[in-house]
Amino acid sequence: MKLLFITKENLKILICELKKTCDEFIAPKKEHLDDIVFADTKDGDGQLLGYDGNSVISPRAFLLPQTEPLFEIKSAEDCGFSTIEDKKKRIFYGVRPCDIKALMLMRKFFLDGFVDEFYKEKINNSMFIALACTKRCSKGSFCYEMNAGPQAKEGFDLQLVALSKGYLVELGSKKGRQIVKKNNKLFTKAIPLYVKELKEILRDFTKKAKRIDYEKVAKIMRQDRVKESVWDDIGLRCVVCSGCITLCPTCSCFSIADRLNGDKGIRFRYCDGCPYAGFTRMAGDNMPESLHKDHIRRFFEHKLNLDVERYGTSSCVGCARCIQTCPGNISIKKFMEKVTGSA
Repeated sequence: MKLLFITKENLKILICELKKTCDEFIAPKKEHLDDIVFADTKDGDGQLLGYDGNSVISPRAFLLPQTEPLFEIKSAEDCGFSTIEDKKKRIFYGVRPCDIKALMLMRKFFLDGFVDEFYKEKINNSMFIALACTKRCSKGSFCYEMNAGPQAKEGFDLQLVALSKGYLVELGSKKGRQIVKKNNKLFTKAIPLYVKELKEILRDFTKKAKRIDYEKVAKIMRQDRVKESVWDDIGLRCVVCSGCITLCPTCSCFSIADRLNGDKGIRFRYCDGCPYAGFTRMAGDNMPESLHKDHIRRFFEHKLNLDVERYGTSSCVGCARCIQTCPGNISIKKFMEKVTGSA
C-alpha cells in the first residue's frame, strides 16, 4: 500500500483546485446546533477539513434523494416520455469509511445485473475522498465490529487519515492517481514516523473491540430461530417514524409515481421502505404481511440476512444512525448480540 502525505495548508489548496473541476463539491459542514451535514460547498469555504463524529445524514441523499425526477411526461395520452438526465460532476469529500462501504453495497444493488441508468450516471460522474476515523464517531457506533472501519478498504478514489502534522493519503483508483499526478507538488512521500502514528491510531481504535459474526446472525435468521418474543418487542417499540430507513446509508427501496398537470407532468421515484404498512400492498388491497411487527422485521431481514446471502456481507455498516434516531430505543446491534448470545 503506497502512502503519501499532505499538509493541512496544501490540502486547502488541493480542495480549491478540485472545486474548479466539478459542478458540486459535497463536503461536511456545521449547521444548526453544530450538526454535521453534507452540503454543496463549491461556492464557499464552509467545508470542514476534519471533524469529529459523523454526519447526520449520509451522502446517499445526493445519489438517491428522497424524491428524484426520472422522466418528463410530454403527453400522458400518447405515452410521450423523455429522460431527465443528471450530468453534474460531483466530488464527495470527507466521507467516513462506513459510508464508503455503504456506497459499495448500493452500487451492487443498482448496478449488478439490472442496471439503474440514473444511479449509474451519478456514480460515473462522482469522485469520493474518504476521511478515515481516528476515534469512534459516537459511543454507539460499531463500524469496526461490522468490518466497515476505521479505514475504508475499497470504493474510494483517495483516502485521508488525519495525523498530528497533516494527512496520510492512500490512492484507491485511477481517478485518485490522476488527482495526485495533476497536483503532485502538494504531496510528499510518507515517512516511517507517519506510518507508525497510523498504526498507533488503529491499535487504539480497535482496542477491546470484537467483530460481530454477521454470518452466524444470518444463519440463525434464515433458519427462523429468532424467538417470536423478540419480534413482538420490536413491533411494540416501533412507531413507524421512518428514522431508520431515512438515515440508513444502505436503504435502497423506492416507489414510482406520476405527478400530472393535465396531459403533462413528471414521473419520479421516492424513497420507500420496510416499516410502512403499504410498502408491499398488492393489487386487490392484499397485504402479504399484515402485522406491524412483520413490517419492521423486514428491515432486519434485509440488512442482516438477505444481503449476507446476496453480497456475502451484512448491509449494516455500524454507523448507528438508526439507533441514535429511534424513539423506541430499538438497537440493531443489541439485536445481533441477543440472537447470537454474545450480549
